[in-house]
Amino acid sequence: MTKHQLNFRIALYGILLSSLIGGISFVFIFLESNLSHQLWGAIQGNILFSFIACLIGGLIIGLLKHKWGNYPHVAHHTISELKANLTIDYRPVFKNLTVALFILIFGAGVGPEAALLSSIVMLSVWQADKLRYLFFNQDTFITLTVKEKLRRMFHPTEYIVTYSQDKASNHPKAKRVNIIINTLFTFNGLFSFTFLMKLTEQPSFISHMGVSNWHLKELILLIPLMIIGIAFGKAYLLLKKQMQKWFNFWQDQPIKKTLLGSVAIFLVSLSLPSLMFSGQTSLGMVPEKYFQYSFLFLVGLVILKLVFLEICLNTGWVGGDIFPIVFASILLGFSLTHLFSGFDVVFIAAVTATAMGITILKSPIGISLFIALFFPLNIFPIILLVGACFMVQKKVMAPKNA
Repeated sequence: MTKHQLNFRIALYGILLSSLIGGISFVFIFLESNLSHQLWGAIQGNILFSFIACLIGGLIIGLLKHKWGNYPHVAHHTISELKANLTIDYRPVFKNLTVALFILIFGAGVGPEAALLSSIVMLSVWQADKLRYLFFNQDTFITLTVKEKLRRMFHPTEYIVTYSQDKASNHPKAKRVNIIINTLFTFNGLFSFTFLMKLTEQPSFISHMGVSNWHLKELILLIPLMIIGIAFGKAYLLLKKQMQKWFNFWQDQPIKKTLLGSVAIFLVSLSLPSLMFSGQTSLGMVPEKYFQYSFLFLVGLVILKLVFLEICLNTGWVGGDIFPIVFASILLGFSLTHLFSGFDVVFIAAVTATAMGITILKSPIGISLFIALFFPLNIFPIILLVGACFMVQKKVMAPKNA
């Protein structure tokens, strides 16, 4: 086999595997979205059925944690393990997805992104190990029948070669080729996921926050809005630390812990069902309905959403915090429009949400770009300006922290 033939086979194999990873991600989101909609749509307004559903959810998740361990893993833990060990154990990936799926279906106030990204990282390491097997066993592989080739290509636990620094090439050209190939596989996986989402007409993750007609006069609000966003973000971080201390019990009794979370979900489902899940399904209604409620009521919703998020995270209903925090940040922004009447509503919401989101999630560039997806294009420079302010502040504070 020539070098070009081998590269072609590896690229084709990688495209197939990355398409499979995109398909698995789609199935997870499809099941989460549709099953949760069917469940809560059927029992909405029925106190008894809501209580039974929360009880069953808590029992299922608690039993799975008792049997399998502390799943789901979230993305930053998986990535940290990968950086430390240069590989990870990807065999529990479907345990990870299963527990996360039940958590999301039964109404926890968390997002799907953390467990899903963790699983994608696991599957990507599996993909790399499969490609490595093809590379180091090419002479044997080409002699096999088509059936045997397919069996080895897609076998979940066999015919793999784990990463080894001894076998890794340090040549700059090899590194560039790896970057190109990995980028190709990433975009192919995203394309497969997006194609399946469009094909089945699944709703978008992104809700649009209306139209902005901001002018230069709005810039006088930039610093005050950023200060308010930072203050709320710092307050949430203090709340987070405190709640971790409050819920530091029953560490070896996951069923009791998850049932405690079930009580919180049940109460929220009766009183404020819009705070259930990650918030992305309710976010689209905020620009239309915020003016119907007072400033204090909306701020109360922000606080309750963040408290609910922390209760879920600390009682075993683990999931992503990005979507819930962005939901709360944008809602805070719209609440402030009651205090700054006469100014552009979307400008106020965008600046406040960006400042609060960056303060909590500590990623000026990433969070700025993510929040910008929810807002019109003409507000994008303002969001980038807020992110740039945080970047400058981060660089200024870095020597002092060091």
